[in-house]
Amino acid sequence: MFIGTMSGNIIGTLYLLAYQAIGILIAYSILKSEKHVFKVLMGSVVGSVGLHWCPIIFSFMLQFTKASHICGLVLFAIIGVCLYVKKGIKDNNGVKDSIKNYPVLICAIPLFIFFCMMLWNHTLITNDAGGYATGQCGYGDMNMHLGFITSMANQQSFPPHYSIFPDARLSYPFLSDSISASVYLWGASLRYAYMLPMWLAILQVMCGMYLFAEEWLGDKWKAFLAYVLFFFNGGFGIVYFFNGYKTFDDLMHGFYNTPTNLVDVNVRWTNVIVDMLLPQRATLFGWAVLFPVLILLRRAWVDRRKDYFILVAILGGALPMIHTHSFLALGLISFGWLIGDVAKRSGVFEWDDNRTAKLRAILAVLCIVPIIFLSLISNTQRTTPEGINPDNYLKMGIAGVVVLLIFCGFMFVKLNKEDKMQIVKSWGTLLVIVLLIAFPQLFYWTFKQVSEGEMLRGSFNWSNTGDIAEPYIMYYLKNIGLVAILFIPAWILSKKKDIAHVFPALIIWFLCEFVVFQPNLYDNNKLLLAAYMLICCFVAGSICDGLRALFGVKKGIIKTAAKYVTAAILIVVVTISGFLTMVREYYSGTPASWYELYSKDLLDACAFIEENTGVNDTILTANNHNNAVASLTGRDIVCGSSTFLYFHGFDTYEREMEVKSIYENITDPNSELLIKKYGVDFILVSGNEYSFAQNINEQAIYETYPCVYSTETVRIYQVR
Repeated sequence: MFIGTMSGNIIGTLYLLAYQAIGILIAYSILKSEKHVFKVLMGSVVGSVGLHWCPIIFSFMLQFTKASHICGLVLFAIIGVCLYVKKGIKDNNGVKDSIKNYPVLICAIPLFIFFCMMLWNHTLITNDAGGYATGQCGYGDMNMHLGFITSMANQQSFPPHYSIFPDARLSYPFLSDSISASVYLWGASLRYAYMLPMWLAILQVMCGMYLFAEEWLGDKWKAFLAYVLFFFNGGFGIVYFFNGYKTFDDLMHGFYNTPTNLVDVNVRWTNVIVDMLLPQRATLFGWAVLFPVLILLRRAWVDRRKDYFILVAILGGALPMIHTHSFLALGLISFGWLIGDVAKRSGVFEWDDNRTAKLRAILAVLCIVPIIFLSLISNTQRTTPEGINPDNYLKMGIAGVVVLLIFCGFMFVKLNKEDKMQIVKSWGTLLVIVLLIAFPQLFYWTFKQVSEGEMLRGSFNWSNTGDIAEPYIMYYLKNIGLVAILFIPAWILSKKKDIAHVFPALIIWFLCEFVVFQPNLYDNNKLLLAAYMLICCFVAGSICDGLRALFGVKKGIIKTAAKYVTAAILIVVVTISGFLTMVREYYSGTPASWYELYSKDLLDACAFIEENTGVNDTILTANNHNNAVASLTGRDIVCGSSTFLYFHGFDTYEREMEVKSIYENITDPNSELLIKKYGVDFILVSGNEYSFAQNINEQAIYETYPCVYSTETVRIYQVR
């Protein structure tokens, strides 16, 4: 089935587009006064959220089947028709919009085409040997996501479990994969089902980010610059290539030797496009909801639109099982903007343009003191042999949030009765609806896994740890680059309104410096990059204001040219590392640089498995991360790669040893007990298994169980 059919591709596409059409109908019904581009974007997001969730509602009763998908589509269509009948779609204000208003398209269209090309050249490409290959960033997590997609669509059981760790409930945000499983279910090829929703999601991410920046900054050129800073992000890692530590040959041929990813020298600020959105499906689909929702949230906050608070709550409440980090980011941003709203209403913080010397001095202190504090902690952590107890970091993070809550409560008490009621009706409504929608998901799927794994603990300075840890300021200047440098003057000279907008980024950054939200320290970047998006908007506004103030007074060709030359130099400096990372990723997707995922013999074996085994059969295999059986057939294997499972909170060591014992001691009575324990139906032997269990006794396996499939490199034995 992983090969699929043309009719399956068409039906799967039509099913997805039906949700998109209904979502756009809903958006035009409830967002009448908005620009067309915004209504189409929000309609697309609503359609995607509908496809994430509507089939799931019925899957609890009907399993993950075509029947549940038909019922889900009917439900969504009923919602769309009811809203259309009640509200209609006629524009109230006739807001005009024009493509001429979006100079960002000069950059956005090529970037979108680049992403689509990368996805095309990284997703199950047939190489010269007849196997499946991929590019650099597709060699890892894509295998896990393919396994989630195929197991959900083929086994159709719900709630789903880990096919690479059977009997454990799938608590990873699987809706980022169920959207592809919903396309795959109709007979589409696995390659097409994997790519189609991602093409749509990247459009939602790019449009959402730009429109949010434009909404906040009120200037198309500022928004354009923010877009460039965010999607072409990269720090000063390029220096390691210019000074000879790394060569440009390393860049083009080494595995993750890029200016944004040099682990051995502590360069970890990976590029958004090729290191996050392309391989990290949950992040892609999470941001596809998060960024457009932030536009609604800002409008609800600034314009005091209570109806928009409800929309934010519904869409935000759907996020936990799409991308938990995006849900947490939305919560923290909401909290930061709530503080800004309360501060403004209480008179503590007025949104004006008054940038007095006193205000600038206060802002400088508020910026410098935390940096000094964090630098001192960093120095203590690096120079003290025993370091600081991680529990103390967790306490610091919690204490910081408590202080903000107390400060917010103090300001709330100062409000008059009318303002208090407005806060409760707006932000309170948001909180209640989000909790009603999100908490069942969190209790059913997330909290159990958080409690069992190292999902929430104290740690300092994100991934700047170990023997290569550097001074705090040096680490971030090197990784984030010019944006980090420009943030400080932007903070000191910015408008109060902009400070209120970027304040949630500082909350997120503070928490991520002291608290880890998953076993992998590195994954805190999924929160940090959401904060970085706000920072890019903030810095872009200040850069444009500064350039206009510097070069906009005098007229003349020289003055105008200087402005554009300066802007060009700034853009080159902040994007060169990210741009070269993209070039490397493009090259890795060419035949000369492909990485083989599955050999042709394994593809043929998987085709046999799909045709001759039950969808719920368990197959004993090695635990390699690029496991063809798990990824392509969706069948259960006894134990998958710890590369995936450890970071989801599972200890795989014991099960790995048991699998190895079966391969090496098949005639041992204990092996028979283990086979019964894990319900093994077939045993696969290939080069991967010989690498996993060096003393594999295949002769004994052959004498014990019938061989039902055999080639020169792959054999399958039937256990029962």
